[in-house]
Amino acid sequence: MSGARAGRPPVPGRAQRGVILVVVLAVVAVVNFLVLDLNSNMFVVQKTTHVADRRTVAFYNARSAVQLGRLALVLQGMINGQLAAQKQRGGFDLSPYSSMLFDFFANESNRSTLLEGIAGIPSELVRGFALFDGNFAVELVDEDGRINLNLAAQGDESQQFLDRVLSWLVAPQPYDELFSREAADGKITTREQLVAAIIDWADTNDQMYQRAGASRGAEDNEYESLPEPYRRKDCPYDSIEELRLVRGVGEDFWSAFVDPDPFDPGQRTLTVWGQGKINVNSAPPRVLAAVICALALDQTACDPRNFERVLRLIDSIHELGGGRYGSPGHFVRAVSMGTEDVPGIPIDGSLADKWLTTTGRVFSLYVEGRAPIGGRPAGMGSAVDARKREQEEAEERGLPVAGSGGDADAGSAADGGAAANPARDRDVVVRIHVVIDTTPPWDAQGGRFLYWREL
Repeated sequence: MSGARAGRPPVPGRAQRGVILVVVLAVVAVVNFLVLDLNSNMFVVQKTTHVADRRTVAFYNARSAVQLGRLALVLQGMINGQLAAQKQRGGFDLSPYSSMLFDFFANESNRSTLLEGIAGIPSELVRGFALFDGNFAVELVDEDGRINLNLAAQGDESQQFLDRVLSWLVAPQPYDELFSREAADGKITTREQLVAAIIDWADTNDQMYQRAGASRGAEDNEYESLPEPYRRKDCPYDSIEELRLVRGVGEDFWSAFVDPDPFDPGQRTLTVWGQGKINVNSAPPRVLAAVICALALDQTACDPRNFERVLRLIDSIHELGGGRYGSPGHFVRAVSMGTEDVPGIPIDGSLADKWLTTTGRVFSLYVEGRAPIGGRPAGMGSAVDARKREQEEAEERGLPVAGSGGDADAGSAADGGAAANPARDRDVVVRIHVVIDTTPPWDAQGGRFLYWREL
């Protein structure tokens, strides 16, 4: 591990000690809420098993996963409240530790110890708690750690920041081939054209977006000249999927920038929900690299031909200080100073204060509920782990992985006749994406729903 340079400002250390103890104490404080809510869902689930409605069982298992995810967000708010009372800045992100909570409740002995022995919940309730016909999984993602495309609808200054961050996101040289490739209509979309099109879709005027200092003209009729024409929206994005309607956004762009790892939603780089400020404590490395270059005092400090250098700087800082920042100013100093291994990149502190944050307010819950057909042990866990296990089981048998969502016995029509996934031959699966706002006072209530979509 590299040492700090002399005079280097302190960077917040690794995750606060005693996290597990705080989580357990917080669970005890809110466990009555969870017992009542989940047992209400389970009553419905148990009734549906009598009519063999496996998809309904899977759906309510997914609903229970949503509620457990909301519990995790309540816990996070409680922990952050304690940290604020102790004047510790930067907040705490429970997402990396959420699997501990889910694993804890997945074990019947652990549940009994906590609920009956510590929390004093009657034993008859404990015996019925979290016993599912099937299982569920949940993954938490901080939307404030992504680049918010709806900055495009918030005026010139916001558009210019979004332009700079998106431009650096797509700038690295390995993507040159993607932006020189002809689309089905024979046209090539450059990086600059794509960024402008993304901003134009959500801005609230009928003028084509141009960078500061350039003259603006009327928006073209590109969309209206398509075989199936539609109009440019000119108001905020309602979902990330809406980005697919933007000129130049194809599957290659989607897999390269929007959702680079379908099995890990935490690697997604873009969002349409959140504060607008980027949370440097939860942003994936590619987003942090784009932010650093967008805010660099010397724009030549970042080279698209050697973008790995910026990623090495992020890794080096993370290794040195734990990658947790107490304020945007701490992030500015850490990045500007660099480490012994990687020189820093001085960035604009005033812009960082305006566009960066160290706490998340809006979170996605990616959940899945399963109801066994052939019968598989019930339990809980990470949605990422569940999907990876599903892929591995299919690969072991030499079979392709079917698309997400739907019933296990629904066949593979979406895959053009591909063989069914063996993991899903035994389960009916329901997957749901939920977005929750935990801005006070909603944080104490498990947040308020902004978005709900069955995948």
